[in-house]
Amino acid sequence: MAMVYEALLLFGPLLVLVFLYSFIVDFSDRADPGLANIKRIGLQLTLTGALLLHFVWSWTNGRCTLPMQTLGLKLITAAGDELSIRTAALRAVLAVPSVLLGVGFLWAIFDRDSQTLHDRLAGTRLIYVPVNKVI
Repeated sequence: MAMVYEALLLFGPLLVLVFLYSFIVDFSDRADPGLANIKRIGLQLTLTGALLLHFVWSWTNGRCTLPMQTLGLKLITAAGDELSIRTAALRAVLAVPSVLLGVGFLWAIFDRDSQTLHDRLAGTRLIYVPVNKVI
């Protein structure tokens, strides 16, 4: 549920980023068609970088994304500490193939602690904190 909520919230800012990138790079019909593939790859890298930056910033120093806060979820290390930038970046990078291929969620079904594959590899845990409880 948190992933669907997150996708809905990020759709608008990513759309603005695509517009700005298209305006700056000139994705028009009159632009050089030989550079279209390079521009497309640049857009993909820009969006990926923006998403990784958003999640790494959101998961460090005890912060959480709005959907996580709404649903009472908190991301911690296996030892129970707040995530460092390195750990958050590792989790974000590992989550991309894990989520896109569905392997992470299949792993969670059979994992003894119900952890996703990217959480297990990054050494993180997603815990439930009641919404009305101060964290």
